Amino acid sequence: MTAPDKVTRYLETLVPAPEPGGEPPVFIPTGLYVESMQFKGPYNIQASGYVWQRYADDLPQDITKGVVLPEAEYARFEEVYRAQQGDEELIGWSFKATLREQFDYGRYPLGRHQIWFQLWHTDFERNVYLEPDLGAYTSLDPAALPGLDTDLVLENWAILQSFFSYRANSYNANFGIQGYESDQKQPELYFNVSIKRYLLSTLVSRMVVPLVILIQLFVIVMVIGTNRERLEQFGVRPGGVIFTCAAFFFAVLFAQNSLRDEVQAGGLVYLESLYVLTYFVILAVALNSVLLVAQPNLKLFRRYDNLWAEVLYWPTILLTLVVITVLTLF
Repeated sequence: MTAPDKVTRYLETLVPAPEPGGEPPVFIPTGLYVESMQFKGPYNIQASGYVWQRYADDLPQDITKGVVLPEAEYARFEEVYRAQQGDEELIGWSFKATLREQFDYGRYPLGRHQIWFQLWHTDFERNVYLEPDLGAYTSLDPAALPGLDTDLVLENWAILQSFFSYRANSYNANFGIQGYESDQKQPELYFNVSIKRYLLSTLVSRMVVPLVILIQLFVIVMVIGTNRERLEQFGVRPGGVIFTCAAFFFAVLFAQNSLRDEVQAGGLVYLESLYVLTYFVILAVALNSVLLVAQPNLKLFRRYDNLWAEVLYWPTILLTLVVITVLTLF
């Protein structure tokens, strides 16, 4: 939401008209300013900053003044200022919260995420709704990052946009409040921050192990063959390659487990395809070595001395990665 008229039209379509004698809807201008954010795990974000609200003097006096972050695992609010401005009262709180949110890591490390702050009024069971205090920001252009501190640092992430939005949510419980219609869609205010990962640090830390092992496997493929003189020169035996491949397998396995501990995704993520492909290459090189020992007189080996494996090695790997990338991203 970047314009007050859009906010008004949206709320008019979702906020039900009050019943005869019922409480009319109340709209509370609310703003958010985030000073710090930090990932405390793949699905936990710790954030701090300020939130403020403006209460008109003609509002019902029994309305509780405050904000709730319903999806926060932990949230602490502390009032820091209160002032009378014309015919309304301004109240500001500092907050510190740990948000628990679901992110899709299926395209890791290429995916983009959106951190959101869901905002409720303290009297959410009443006909009270939050609207963004758009006039409090110098710019509402999402690329200008309204509501974010200019010195905010989010390690290994680039911040793309920040903006307010609404979501029409309904719930399957009335929170024990009589008369609260939980199944009726309610417009709830969100402050969103779009981010993307810096690729360089991730690629360097997560692709080194499989790439180095793939290069070493290619060297093995280049050396092994039916030429006994070459094998003696390099001190390589086809049977010994199996033990080397076993060591490579565990090295890749440890690297993949480290990646999964960081991401904690339910299924395989995009970058893991390189690890899975490396497993198959390790197996293929080991089988190639076994065949060289068990069937040295095969026409494939006798005429070409394992040249076919050398020629097909990198094209097969690169073509497989291209196919996986296309299937994942498109």
